[in-house]
Amino acid sequence: MSWLAMRMPARVREWWIAGALAGVVYGVLLLQVAMELPAGTPLTGQIAYQPAWKTAMAIMLARAAWFHRPVGERRWLVTALVFSAIGDFLLALPGLRISFIGGLGAFLLAHLAYLRLLVPMCGDLRPHRLIGCGLVIGAAGALLGRFWPNLGDLMLPVSVYIGALAAMACAALLARLPTPLTALGALCFVASDAMIGMAKFLSPFDTYQLGIWWTYAVAQVLLVAGIVSQRAES
Repeated sequence: MSWLAMRMPARVREWWIAGALAGVVYGVLLLQVAMELPAGTPLTGQIAYQPAWKTAMAIMLARAAWFHRPVGERRWLVTALVFSAIGDFLLALPGLRISFIGGLGAFLLAHLAYLRLLVPMCGDLRPHRLIGCGLVIGAAGALLGRFWPNLGDLMLPVSVYIGALAAMACAALLARLPTPLTALGALCFVASDAMIGMAKFLSPFDTYQLGIWWTYAVAQVLLVAGIVSQRAES
């Protein structure tokens, strides 16, 4: 982490580190609860002020992004992280009727903001990047096919969401950036959302709770790091 942090402007670095630590703290809280409760117990609702703990990472990363120099990039990066924080908040309140669909909508907007940020950077057409895009698209199609019989009224929103997620990941893979961190972060986002889909439509949610958070936290931390690293202050 220190190597990544030193590639960032000072104010970005301070808040990025705070966001990364917030993600780790929440992950440790989840792990502690999982160890104390019977296997298979849902972890949501087991931590005091859980929505606040869960949203802290995205909020702090958004604050880090606020100090990113290119104004156009800053706008879309902050937007993506704010919508991510809203999605985290809603998904931490499963008692709300709009918890899942609201969280899905918030993260859809986050992916669209990331997509708007990354598309102008595209241009890395090396074979391994193109192969990665093909694998992402294939995996997205396969997952949608597996989910399809169980989607019910969610067929359209889930299809749109998976398409936006795959497009964002491909844009990250093709982006010309100083490090591969953003591409790796996007792939972790795909893994996290795939586990959410499997938990929601194929198997009990509690099967993947810890994996969902840790891959998501790594995704956001790496996405931001890849975009803001090696950007000199002026």
